[in-house]
Amino acid sequence: MKSKALALIGTALLATSPALAIDQAEKWELQLLGAGSNDVNFEGGGFTATAQIGYYFTDQWQVLVRQSASYTDTGADSVWSGSTRLGGAYHFNYSDDQRFVPYLGVNLGYIYGDVNDTFIAGPELGLRFFVNDTTFITGSVSYEFLFDSTDDADSSFSDGQFVYGLGIGFQW
Repeated sequence: MKSKALALIGTALLATSPALAIDQAEKWELQLLGAGSNDVNFEGGGFTATAQIGYYFTDQWQVLVRQSASYTDTGADSVWSGSTRLGGAYHFNYSDDQRFVPYLGVNLGYIYGDVNDTFIAGPELGLRFFVNDTTFITGSVSYEFLFDSTDDADSSFSDGQFVYGLGIGFQW
């Protein structure tokens, strides 16, 4: 029953009119992303909420600002943190009529709060699925590493982590 419902939803998304994900120069974009987790006993967990604003200065190149807030509760302690990042992304707009738009990006920022305040940086790879001309679902994977100064950025790169994201975006 569930597989039939998922197949029906997938077919409906693909059968809608084609989205035009090109000609993005001078457009703005807002993305909203979220994630959460908890332990098996629901005694500890956390969430992260992210908002991102971006501007396309060409059809492929985008600059962005990303703000995140996170809360973690281990059951014995709780931690709030935030991060602010600047970044850029190249979007592979390779046809006049496409729904799927892959992109490569990079970001640099700062993490602060009830944590060790530090810099954060890393590359990102993602894919957008346009459900219409202005709205898309986005998925991404990034590799993030923390460092206190440019002197230890090289050695910190190998101690990074992979972060996965899923969200919704709007262009105007």
